[in-house]
Amino acid sequence: MSIAGPARGGNEVSPASPVLTLRSVSKAFGAVQALREVSVDCRAGEIHALVGENGSGKSTLLGIASGFLAPDEGTVVIGKTERGRVSPAESRRLGLGIAYQTYSHVLHLSVAENLYLAAPPDLRPTYGRMDGWAADRLAEFDLDISPTAPTGTLSLAERQLLEVVKALLPQPKVLLLDEPTTALGPEDVDRLHALVHERSRAGVGIVYVSHRLPEVLGIADRISVLRDGVCQGTFETASMSEESLVALMIGRPLQLAFPQRHEREAEREVRLAVSGAEGNGQVQFLRALAGAERATGAATCDGKQLDSSSPLGPLRAGVVLLSGDRASESLFGVLSVRSNATIQVLRRLGRLGFLNRRRERRTVDGLVKRLSIRTASIEQSVQTLSGGNQQKVSLTRPFLRGDVKVILAEEPTQGVDVAARFDIYRALREKAKAGVATIVKSSDPLELAGLCDRVVVMSRGQIVDEIPGHELGERRIVEAIVGSRAGAREAEAAATDDGRA
Repeated sequence: MSIAGPARGGNEVSPASPVLTLRSVSKAFGAVQALREVSVDCRAGEIHALVGENGSGKSTLLGIASGFLAPDEGTVVIGKTERGRVSPAESRRLGLGIAYQTYSHVLHLSVAENLYLAAPPDLRPTYGRMDGWAADRLAEFDLDISPTAPTGTLSLAERQLLEVVKALLPQPKVLLLDEPTTALGPEDVDRLHALVHERSRAGVGIVYVSHRLPEVLGIADRISVLRDGVCQGTFETASMSEESLVALMIGRPLQLAFPQRHEREAEREVRLAVSGAEGNGQVQFLRALAGAERATGAATCDGKQLDSSSPLGPLRAGVVLLSGDRASESLFGVLSVRSNATIQVLRRLGRLGFLNRRRERRTVDGLVKRLSIRTASIEQSVQTLSGGNQQKVSLTRPFLRGDVKVILAEEPTQGVDVAARFDIYRALREKAKAGVATIVKSSDPLELAGLCDRVVVMSRGQIVDEIPGHELGERRIVEAIVGSRAGAREAEAAATDDGRA
């Protein structure tokens, strides 16, 4: 079986013919109108980007296209067939594939078993040949992952790439990519984009949803913009700029500026960003400091030994981890905004073991306004919020804790729109100004250059470069990352030659 074969799902389409058409789609959730008469189409062989702020309706539109949500009004056409029954299975049968932002893996199963479950029955091997078959599929995408590895042990980047592979197994005629690069470093982004271009050249229509506007402008043929559930138009990419897209997304011009640095801050504060290609130890470094992973060595916080044998020690010492996997590790999805915000500080909001509800609500209401969290009320379930607002809810904890000394932020703007991204930047800078040391792990060099005071580059678990504030810039960071990779490859080649000698 070859992934590069023709699209399945019947009704062959010619180049430039629509492979997905959404006509006058509307959807409301109670009093909230998520979509209002949205019409968008994606053509065979086209990369069609869909952009908008969190809460603009992008996820709802993808849910309707994929069959997970039923529209209140409007139709969905896949290939040349109008979808009658609203179900993911029917959408897949007609030729639609989707790679989810939140992943659809069964984490306790192996990589091979997850691929096996994602493949259509007629493309599955016998169960005994599953591991070898999975290894061949992974090799087709140059994905260096063991088919027998438990999926839960993979890095966020590996899980994201595996999600795309799963979506391509049925050989769809249209592929929906929901924030496919949020957990990827530059090298993995390039690999994914090469795959996207290869699939589009083979005639597959790609719907590409991303908050990273430079990526969108670099890869898309056309761009559709959503704002408050209404389509603002579809545009040829060549006619658009980052500034014009932002203006359409938020309804007003936005000066893309990071919070201002102050020289006195840079002199007295100790802040650090850990940068580099995914898999070079940055995530393990942050998680070890937070006590979430075992490690050797020693660390101090305010001159005192940091007990990282469990997450409780660093937390008591004032070290707070903002995990990159917010759905699984940072938030309780079924609980309210209020409960998620105050869960670590309940004792401080009560007396003699009794919680002061009025004080709790007043405190959370103030933080919701301070961090610009969009929610109907503080009793709204966190899982119903957009990605950016979920991330801001996780940020309420460092603001509520009076003993925070260090914030470990892993991909703090992953899957977050432009406006929410700068709300998060302002919040982190505000904590830094108040004396909190902030360590940021990010795969976005532009973000690191604009937000941080220093950048430390890691390669293969070691620090290989440190970039001071006066040298910070996107190009300087990328050069450091590329240089560390080149040095690692040369060292590996030298070791191989020594072994042969």
